[in-house]
Amino acid sequence: MLNSYKRYKIKYDQLNNFSFKKGAPYILIVDWNGVFYEFLIRIRNSDKLLILGSGSFDPTRMKPPVFQRHAWIDDFKESLIYYNDPTLYLWDKLTIGWGNGTADRHYLKDVSVMLNKMILKQNYNKNNVFFYGSSAGGFMSLMLAGLIKGTTAIVNNPQTIVTNFYPHLVKQMLDVSYPNLTIEEVKKRYKDRINVIELYKKVNYVPKISYLQNISSEKDMTNHLIPFMTDLKGISEKVFADRLNIQLYADEKQGHNPIGKEETLDYINSIIK
Repeated sequence: MLNSYKRYKIKYDQLNNFSFKKGAPYILIVDWNGVFYEFLIRIRNSDKLLILGSGSFDPTRMKPPVFQRHAWIDDFKESLIYYNDPTLYLWDKLTIGWGNGTADRHYLKDVSVMLNKMILKQNYNKNNVFFYGSSAGGFMSLMLAGLIKGTTAIVNNPQTIVTNFYPHLVKQMLDVSYPNLTIEEVKKRYKDRINVIELYKKVNYVPKISYLQNISSEKDMTNHLIPFMTDLKGISEKVFADRLNIQLYADEKQGHNPIGKEETLDYINSIIK
């Protein structure tokens, strides 16, 4: 399916002049100083924009760019942008990167800069821009909404502290992104890349968040939601009243996995509309 889409390849300094086409989906590849950032884009006649991130994937079944849920592209009436995490190119067995990039370059921050340019060029009101993702895609959505003020994060069972996720997956990312540092050194030097609350503290801002969590996933509750809520309260008491909407559900069978397609579409639509 992805192979059927037209591709446009540009340099970063050409992005401001790029003409975003309406109608058929296409892939935009932006070369920014040797790192290739890939976006699957579909622009519709809509004043709303939904931006989707991806979680872990199976490298034996597919290769980057990874645009999870791209098969749903016809199920949305809003304009869509899917983004790939270039961290996945650092090692062919890496399954999840959380946008960390390299020690000297935060890929997710680069993605935020380019997405912000796209939003402004197409005159979207940022109140009508939404980030969606689950698991690592949820983490990146929380981060991007913090970096692009005025937007909203819609997440399902996200990580909020990368180093609290499965140790073998965390180690793989740390080994390729920060090969000369211990996990404790990464936590100290790059805390705003791996902890959502630390980013919010750095930018002095908390975005609007709709947070859907399966309480049957105990590790998600203990390692991500509860620390997130606790640390968020330390930023601002008002956050819970006017910025954060948490919805809990129980599904022992699904565990950490997100809710199904139809439920996800209904959940996203209920927030966007």
